Amino acid sequence: MRPEVVVWLVRDSCRLQDNPALVRAAELARATGAGLVPLVCLEPRRWADQQFGLSRIGSHWARFRIQALLELESALNFEDSALWISADEPDRALELIQEHMRVIHVVTDLPLATEERLENAKLESEGYLLSAVETNDLFRAAQLPFDLDELPSTFTQFRKTIERAPALLPPLPQAQPVLPPLPAQPWARPSEWHEAVLAVTQPSRSSMEGGRTPSLAHWHRYLEAKALSHYKLTRNAFEGLHQSSELSAGLAHGCLSAREIWHDTLAYESRVGANESTYWLRFELLWREYFRWYSRASDWTLFRRTGPADRSVAGDFQATRFRAWSDGSTGCDIVDAAMRELLATGWMSNRARQLVASHCIYESGLDWRLGAAWFESQLIDHDVASNWGNWAYIAGVGPDPRGGRVFNLDQQASRYDPNATYRDRWLVS
Repeated sequence: MRPEVVVWLVRDSCRLQDNPALVRAAELARATGAGLVPLVCLEPRRWADQQFGLSRIGSHWARFRIQALLELESALNFEDSALWISADEPDRALELIQEHMRVIHVVTDLPLATEERLENAKLESEGYLLSAVETNDLFRAAQLPFDLDELPSTFTQFRKTIERAPALLPPLPQAQPVLPPLPAQPWARPSEWHEAVLAVTQPSRSSMEGGRTPSLAHWHRYLEAKALSHYKLTRNAFEGLHQSSELSAGLAHGCLSAREIWHDTLAYESRVGANESTYWLRFELLWREYFRWYSRASDWTLFRRTGPADRSVAGDFQATRFRAWSDGSTGCDIVDAAMRELLATGWMSNRARQLVASHCIYESGLDWRLGAAWFESQLIDHDVASNWGNWAYIAGVGPDPRGGRVFNLDQQASRYDPNATYRDRWLVS
């Protein structure tokens, strides 16, 4: 008789600590006397040129994710568990497990967008019991004072609704569950995994390292430097140590939990003192949270030209203008500097992202989705909700009642890079 197992399908939650999906999987395994299989699918669809001819992810994202998975594997091995790895779609990976064990339940993250939702639906249609858990969100759906189809149409309405409910707080971080022992996977690891691990050893200009340990160490250094106390004043800087929090990559790959960060800021305020800056980091976490629920509510409409707002907008796919924008040769120095930083490192500041998006849509005259797809192919911290939600917002087809955001690029460059230090650094590179 094949042993029974619960499968924890790892998506964007590369950690054992404060992981509600893993906690739920461990509870189910314990209650049924089943084993627990942590499974990651490298999802070859992400590596294909499916989006306007662009790769779904870039080398910087892939490097960070593999580093995060290597650390997750090490943490699981320490608990006498293991990380099983497949290069197939989840349904095929589960078929491989079924050849050796009987899968009685699958637990994974609550989908952010259409593809993951359809993947889950396919698994359920094939007879798998599946639980989708709010793993990387601040709040559980049951906590929100509105149904998903009644999500406030703007962030301001969302934020005020949340903040007016004094008892509405993110749950406290959950402890790491006890995991049952698990042998090594019964099939050979795919070549895609070995190639990706080898690529991690190659030189990189990115200073960001994937995994919970480096992500948490970065956050602790930021707090120890008391940089949180000036976060609002410096967060729009294009570069500089501790100017912004630079938490996005750790959050996007699930090395960190947004709930951890939220409660850490409250502890910081108790220890060091509260001000507008300490509040503002939670304000930005609420922005991230809003886009997560907005993506779920919008589903496929987030990816259409007219966006969730169903507004007609201009923009085309002209190759020469796109090439100039994407490789940083538009002639607008602040845009070109930021785009070259993105190519080299997979990163640019939040302010720079808004400026290059404005240029893409309103100066270069490109379809906003082409810009969003390019970011998806390049960003080290790409997550579908924040990236596509922000692009839709700038384009005026998302949750912006003003119908889009057009920036004065010269004015912005003078304000945030007055000595042209940032521009000089990347335009001569």
